[in-house]
Amino acid sequence: MTSNQRAYLAGLLDGDGSIMLQLKPREGMRYLFRVKTAVVLYQDSRYMETLKKFRTLIGAGYVYRRNDHMSELRIEGFTQVKRFLQLIQPYVQFKHNQVTLLLAALNIAQRKKYTIDEFLEICKMADAIATTNYRSSQRKYTAAYVRQILEDHNLVPVTTGSPTVSE
Repeated sequence: MTSNQRAYLAGLLDGDGSIMLQLKPREGMRYLFRVKTAVVLYQDSRYMETLKKFRTLIGAGYVYRRNDHMSELRIEGFTQVKRFLQLIQPYVQFKHNQVTLLLAALNIAQRKKYTIDEFLEICKMADAIATTNYRSSQRKYTAAYVRQILEDHNLVPVTTGSPTVSE
């Protein structure tokens, strides 16, 4: 991919895209939630063929038409999202902080074995990314919510404040 193509895709993401780091409840997961990543480029369905060309250029993702006359190029999965973001990172302007946060979260999540503190850090990064997204007010699985669930299942120590010292 040329630098012009990477810059164009970064601009498209800045203007008509979303960067998502989501937490989904899932049985069998050590910390009860699955980490999901996605980068989505949105366009009117009249430009669906162009999105398909971008998909081929990127070498990842899938394109589909929504019911509201919009189409999406959706890139999901740790490896594909990371590779795409690393390609366009130098060119991203408005969503630079989101890209940086998601790449940091991916560096933890891709290891598979991470501590509860690292998982909670991913949750905080998900909150930070979501605050800049359009529908972030509808999120149920915030870092605070996830932490409470983990505490309820005795997976994270509950802190009650500073210990007192008696003389």
